[in-house]
Amino acid sequence: MHQWNDVYQQLSLAQANLDYIIKTPENVKKADELMGQEKLLQAHQLIMEIENSRNYLLFELHKVQEKDSQPDDIQLITNYFADYERLVAHLRQLIAVRISRWYDCAISAPEKLVTGLRIIEREEQVDRFWMDKRELTGFSPPDRPRQWKKLCFELLRKSVKDRIEGNQLETREEHKYWLTRHLEMCRQIILRDFRVITKTCLRCFPKQYDIVNRFLDYYHNCLKEHLIEICDPKRRTEGDTLTTAEVYTIVTFVRDYQGAECLGHPELKLDLSQLSPLLEKDMLAAVTDVFINERKQKFSEWIPNIISSEVKDWYALKEVELTSEHYYATTMPRMLINMIIETLDMSKQMSDETCQLILGMILQKINEFHDLYVNEINNYSKRYFADRQSFKENFTKQMVANANNCESIPNFVLIVRKKYDRDDLDDLSRSSQQQLDRYESMGKKFERAAEYCCNKILEEIEMDTVKFLKLLFTRDWFGPTAKQCCGTIIETSRDYWSSELTHLKKPLLAYTFYTWHKRIIAHYLRNLFSRNTSIKFATPTERRTCADQLRRESSQLDKEFQSWDGTSAENATEYHFNILSNIADVLEQTDLDSIVLEIATLAKKYPSLNMDQVTQVLLLRGDLTKQEAKDKADAALANMPRVNQGILFEIMEIVNQIN
Repeated sequence: MHQWNDVYQQLSLAQANLDYIIKTPENVKKADELMGQEKLLQAHQLIMEIENSRNYLLFELHKVQEKDSQPDDIQLITNYFADYERLVAHLRQLIAVRISRWYDCAISAPEKLVTGLRIIEREEQVDRFWMDKRELTGFSPPDRPRQWKKLCFELLRKSVKDRIEGNQLETREEHKYWLTRHLEMCRQIILRDFRVITKTCLRCFPKQYDIVNRFLDYYHNCLKEHLIEICDPKRRTEGDTLTTAEVYTIVTFVRDYQGAECLGHPELKLDLSQLSPLLEKDMLAAVTDVFINERKQKFSEWIPNIISSEVKDWYALKEVELTSEHYYATTMPRMLINMIIETLDMSKQMSDETCQLILGMILQKINEFHDLYVNEINNYSKRYFADRQSFKENFTKQMVANANNCESIPNFVLIVRKKYDRDDLDDLSRSSQQQLDRYESMGKKFERAAEYCCNKILEEIEMDTVKFLKLLFTRDWFGPTAKQCCGTIIETSRDYWSSELTHLKKPLLAYTFYTWHKRIIAHYLRNLFSRNTSIKFATPTERRTCADQLRRESSQLDKEFQSWDGTSAENATEYHFNILSNIADVLEQTDLDSIVLEIATLAKKYPSLNMDQVTQVLLLRGDLTKQEAKDKADAALANMPRVNQGILFEIMEIVNQIN
């Protein structure tokens, strides 16, 4: 009875499937029509009925295959259900199109996307059924599992890859900023797509798909692969290196990728915590190195070129420009500053680390610029003083411009420090102090360069007045046939102050005035303290006349310099022409007993005044022997230690430099 019962059940099942088997051609036709009408759910239902019929027959054959089944039986079934395989392939294609076009479907026809996903889920259930069945019976249909869900994910990933790579519409040869435009388009697409993903797709896809995070993974990894392909030097041909603009674009894109303008947009509310770096550290460092090395090379080429261009203008006697403040200047500092600011701004946009590396390189290049610039100024000066007629009309103006150029750079260096150096300047650690010192050191180098230019101007003035400077405190300066040395020196200086030097910046003009006043005094003292001086006074009247002339010229020079300075009384510069009038008091003193006190007073004012200098002043009087002069000098300076400092010491340093 048990055996007959099994036979009965088999016959009943065969009877039930017989109707489906007979209706297979009709169902194939209906399924084709339904798919043509895009009624995929109904079409899929018919296809599943056809599949069930086929699978029943195949399963029955499987059960009896060890007994008496023939291969022809399987081929017969396969031929009978050939249209079924075509229907499945067509349905798979239609669903694949919808999945591949998920973005358009989600916007315009989300129901189509939902239909495709429902069919995929049905297919997944059937796949699981037959996998379980195979575990029990060893039988599985030849086209199972279909794994349409896996196909769905592959199609989604491919569509993401196409969306990222497909918007590159230009190459480097076609447009300089092709990569900037391409990555900006990527940013816009990512932002736009995730607005759709987080709103519409989230409702269309089954919850277990975790579709938002899945898309996040697809976009991130596809973009990562795309950037690596662009950046990796191993994938680039020889000589095809990234440009500075491309590196800047890549690094800033990587930096902003998770920011509010892209994945970090508050509207999206994406969890970015599990994302790997868009570019790994070693790759990012390699890309950044391209930028740093290119900038270093550019500066190495550009600095000599800009100085060379500047020097050509000097020798071509090109007219020097006036700034809006009426100072002479050239465009060189502005060009230097603009390039530095542009480079630092770019590097700061890339990262703080890149900015610090670039900053260190730039500071080194500024030092190199200083050395080259000062060397060219020195060469220019040498050529001028060897043949003054060659550049007579332009030298002073150019030196004023160079001085102003150098004076402007320390202020710029301070701006760079405040804006771009991330070290905390309030932190007095060794590192921070070293950072501070290098800026101050660099600023002082350019200040000295500016002063060097001013000194060259003074050298020019000195050459124009040297004939009269050498006569100061000589017989040609003093006596009935004396020449108007002081007046000529003042007039010549005034010619410079009232012309080219009116366009020298005020701090430098003050330095020039002050240095020139020391040089004038130095020429007085050079002859006054010289053992070979031609002046020897024979009478008190001569000494008094000389003292009066020293006081008069001291007053005249002080008055002139104060008028040129133009500062208010409370801010007036202290000039030291009174050294001459103080020495005049010693020369004029008639009481030899009081002269020691006079010298002691002088020595207190000028702590570097030494024994030899005092002795020489006393010998000028003509009324003391050498021994008497030494004795009085010794008495005056007793218990008064001498130190190498003060204005007299500075002036005597200049005296030692005068030929």
